[in-house]
Order: sequence, then C-alpha cells, then structure tokens
Amino acid sequence: MGLLDRYVLFSFLRVFGIVTFGSVALIILYGFTDFFIAFKNKSIELALEYISFLIPLGFYILSPMLMSISLIVVFRRFFSKNIDLTAQSFSLSPLRFSLPILLFSIFLSLAFAVLNESFLPSMFRGVWYIETKYKREGEEKGRIVEKLWFVKRTERGSYYIYLDNLETESGRFSGLYMLRVSEEGEVEEVVEGRSGMWKGNVIYVDRGSAYNFLEGFFIKNLSDFSMGIEVALKEIGLFAEKIEHVSSSSLLTLYTKGARIGFDTNRYFSELMFRAGMSFFPFMLSLTTLWGLFRSRKPGFGGLSFLVGVVVGWLIIISPKILADKAGLPPQYALVGYASVGLFLLKGLYDLGKGFRV
Repeated sequence: MGLLDRYVLFSFLRVFGIVTFGSVALIILYGFTDFFIAFKNKSIELALEYISFLIPLGFYILSPMLMSISLIVVFRRFFSKNIDLTAQSFSLSPLRFSLPILLFSIFLSLAFAVLNESFLPSMFRGVWYIETKYKREGEEKGRIVEKLWFVKRTERGSYYIYLDNLETESGRFSGLYMLRVSEEGEVEEVVEGRSGMWKGNVIYVDRGSAYNFLEGFFIKNLSDFSMGIEVALKEIGLFAEKIEHVSSSSLLTLYTKGARIGFDTNRYFSELMFRAGMSFFPFMLSLTTLWGLFRSRKPGFGGLSFLVGVVVGWLIIISPKILADKAGLPPQYALVGYASVGLFLLKGLYDLGKGFRV
C-alpha cells in the first residue's frame, strides 16, 4: 500500500470511526429510552443485555449510510484541496484513487455475509425474545423447528423420536429418526423417514424405511407409517423459530430439499436473497456515492446519489420478501432487480476507471 493509499484510507477511517461512534451513542440512547419507557421489567442487567443486541444490529443496518456520509465528508476536503485532480494528473483514475475505500467496503460486506450465517440471526432472536417477553404482546410466532427430540413411553418400550426440520404451519417435516427401546435398553425397532406430515397428535411418514430387530424384517420403501403421540403440533409451535432467526446454512438446506416434501421454499429463498442484498449494501451504496462525487466534484451531487441509492437499493433488496410474503409470487422475479444493480455497479466501476475529466 502506497503513501497515497494510506492517506486516503486513514482519512476515511478516521471520519468513519467518528460517525460510527456517534451512531452507536444514538443507538444506546434510543435503547435505554425505549427500555425504561416501554418495558415492564426495569432491571439494569436486562437493559444492558438488550443494548448489547441492539449495537451490532444497528451497525449492520446503518453501516451503508455511515459509509456514504463519511465519503461525502472526506471527499469534500479532498475536493477543496484538489487532491483528486493532483492524483489524476499523475494518471491515477478515480477508481484507483478510491480503491482502498472500495476494498474496505467489500471487506465489510463479506464480513456481514459471514456474520449472517448465525451471529446476526442470533442477535435478531435476542432482541425479539426480550421485546416479546417484556414489552410486546401478540407477536408473530415462529414457523421452523430444527433438531427436535422428544420421547414417547408405552408398554412396548420407549420411543425416541428426532425431527430434522419441521414447519409448524403446514406440519410437513423432513429427516425423522425413531428408535424403539425396550425396558432393558435393547434397540428393537428403527424407523427412518425422509419426509412426512404431523397432524394434531399423529405423525405420518410418507417416505422412509424401517427395520425390526425382534422380528428380523426390513422395509426398504416405507410409505404407510403413523404413530400417535401425546404432544400436539400446536404445542411444538412454542419451540419454533422465525425465519429471520434461522442460520443461512439451515435456510439453504430447507430451500434445496424443501420443494420435494412440500415446504414453502419461496420464503426461504426470499430470506437468503434479502440477506445477500443487505450484506453487500455497503459496497453498493459506497460505489454509488463515489460515482456521484467524482461525476460533479460537488458534495451535494454525491449526497443526491447517496439518497437515490438508499431508496432504490432498499426497495430492490426488500423486493424478494415483498413478493414472497405479501404478493404470494416467486421471489426469483426479484433477480431482475438484483441483476440491474449488478449491471449498474459494473457501469460505475467502468466510469470510475475511465475517469470523468483529466
């Protein structure tokens, strides 16, 4: 990294750090105000836990705007000192001049993509749980249960039942494993169900296999197996997760195999698209703002590009969830908007690489 690269990057990071610190202070102020006004439990420990969830979520949501605001402030100083024109006189394009900042935005976007696997969903889950328990009533319930174990005890022995994935709304499940164990601890029967349905207090397996150790028979293509249990599906719904709280890898698994067993795969795919869009929003908005700044060398025009990028970018990012949740349409239609953003970003990189003036 050359001297100019370090100067550009450190100038930006200094402003970005100040802006971020101010936004975190506002998040903390909002969190404590909301907590002490609207929450029933006024415990300071609970307030600190609530704030600890809000800070990373606030940074995740606000970081694209914090990046662009920092760019406008930094480049206002660069333009006033003609640093960018001096760099261009040495054949450095706007893209090369701002490359350290763009690389930082890419790094931040990739970090968000990694954190969207489980860390950020767990933060959303924490906020939702605290607000639901101590503040809100009538919140939307979850719909996905993963890795559910329970036991059914009968005169024939104990049934240990495991479900890999269960949709509480439809009752469809995948990955059932059942062991029937005698009182002496001997395994007497094994059932593996690839898919099935949970209705009320009965579990039905429509595809799977079974082996009975006592009678010595094996059923390779099990298609008619059912078992009554004491637990109703509506009770299992208490353990369900909202889609926003499920890890990205689990959503991908549900999407790839869910269509074969009747899962609502549109909602899983829409959530994956939304997370991808939100993760790379910092890079997209930073490039849009840089394009506007270099296009006119006026902070005002850069601010206008920033505002247009926020509105249009957010509408495109949220479009998969709107299509799947509100309109009942396949979220794949939103790929048109995502592709348009990709083409715009390529055009922006080309314009910055070519330069707007010498």
